[in-house]
Order: sequence, then C-alpha cells, then structure tokens
Amino acid sequence: MHRPLNRNERRIVALGVLVLLLWAGWSLLIDSWFAAPMADLDQQMQVLQAQHQRYARALAQAPALQAERDRARKDPSSRRSLLPGEDPSAVAADLMQLALDRIKGVAGLGPGCEITQRAPIVPEQDSAQAYRQVKVSLTLECGTEPLMQVLHGFEYGQPSLFVEALSVSRAANAQPKGPAGLLKVQLLLRGYLTAAPKGPSA
Repeated sequence: MHRPLNRNERRIVALGVLVLLLWAGWSLLIDSWFAAPMADLDQQMQVLQAQHQRYARALAQAPALQAERDRARKDPSSRRSLLPGEDPSAVAADLMQLALDRIKGVAGLGPGCEITQRAPIVPEQDSAQAYRQVKVSLTLECGTEPLMQVLHGFEYGQPSLFVEALSVSRAANAQPKGPAGLLKVQLLLRGYLTAAPKGPSA
C-alpha cells in the first residue's frame, strides 16, 4: 500500500502541476500570438516574392514582345490573319457572311448543315489593345461530318477565327435510338481587326 503524501510532498506536487500548467498555457499563448502570425507572414512573403519575380520576368520580356508585335504588324501574313476593314459593325457583318459561306460549302456533306439563327456582336472595345474583336453568334442544325469540317475551317483557315463557345446537343426531332442525325449546335465565333487609327495629337 502506498502511504499518503505528507504536507511537504503535496506542496511539491502542487507546485509541479502549477508549473506544468503555466508552461502549457505559455506555450499555447506564444504559439497563437507569435508562431501562427509569423507563419502567415512567411507565407505572404513567399507569395509576394513569387509575384515580384513574375513581374520582373514580364518586364524583362517587354522590349522583345514589343518588337515582335511591331514585326507582326508589318508582316503581310500577319495582316492576312486579321479581318479586313476598320468599322467593327461592318466587319462583324462581313464575318457573319463569311461564316454563312463556309457553312454553305459543307451543306452537301452527309445529312447537311444549315444556319437557323445568327447575330453579329460588337463588344465594347478597349482602346489600349492592339487589336479589336468582333463576334458572331450562330445556331446550326448540322450533321457530324459537316460540323467537323466547318469547325476545322474556322480554327485553321484565314483569316484567323476562334470558336469562343460551343454547345452541341441532339436535335429535338432526332430519333431516340440510332444515328444522331442532325445536331443542334450553338457557337460563338470571334475574329480580330486592327486597332482604330489614333487621331492627331493636340
């Protein structure tokens, strides 16, 4: 049997427990007040350093990028990749006619392809950008083969066009089983023209 602790032993044990509690509380306070904030600051510093390095690399590349853009503006092949014209509304109408012509060119393949809805779009232009953009919204009823042909022509032909959004689904009148037949296709086509010429400075 263990003998009961005497008064001095109980005092020593109590002091030990008190010291242990004080140490644990101090450690928790130090960790919450200093260690965690210091870790957050260290992480923020790493993020800022990474951003600084990225911006520094971008600034270092700026002269080369500017020279490349100037060469591209003077390169006839670069100009062929842009839509001709200076008025965005007129260029958007021309882009829609270009899309119509290309889709008519594949209308004889497989089940065919036709436009059911179309609308030119002229986004708000940013004068700081080197090129302006125009868009055309198209809704098609298309077979798989002509659809692949027309998308390939948009992406790889001249002038350079970009399919910004594409949605493909079975047409409402398609049979529940068997070949898909005509597909309902919604796409947003984007092209670029040169920036508006700047007026004479005052």
